[in-house]
Amino acid sequence: MKRTILILLGSLLGATLSSHSMAEGDEIAIVVNKANPLAKAGRDVLRPLFQTTQAQWPGGTAATPLNLPEDNAMRMGFDAAVLGLDPDRVARYWTDRKIRGGERPPRKVSSASGVLRAVAEDPGAVGYVSAGDVNGSVKIIARIHGGQVTAP
Repeated sequence: MKRTILILLGSLLGATLSSHSMAEGDEIAIVVNKANPLAKAGRDVLRPLFQTTQAQWPGGTAATPLNLPEDNAMRMGFDAAVLGLDPDRVARYWTDRKIRGGERPPRKVSSASGVLRAVAEDPGAVGYVSAGDVNGSVKIIARIHGGQVTAP
């Protein structure tokens, strides 16, 4: 019985770790429209945009932050690195903002290809995808690797 429980726990732990491996192991690229004049952005620029406490880019263009779904491993990695929040705290943040009548959360996009398409079409858009998914339609302004936000 104990051995069966240990095997089950080990399997669950392995599944949990593998569901987060994309965000923790692979590089995430933060992308903007090619017309955006910003060449690089750190956590200090990205955090207020994705918490919707800042509605414009430093140059004055309206910002349109895009998020992947909450259960997406890349989203979890992004939220941890940029917002400094785990999934439960992110959910509480948005619940609190809704109760207090704050701005809405970033628009949710279901896939990396959807993020790339939306960013390519909107001069104020910003999103994130796996670095391997980036194509010539967008520009990288930051990267997340090992939980740290770095220059492109």
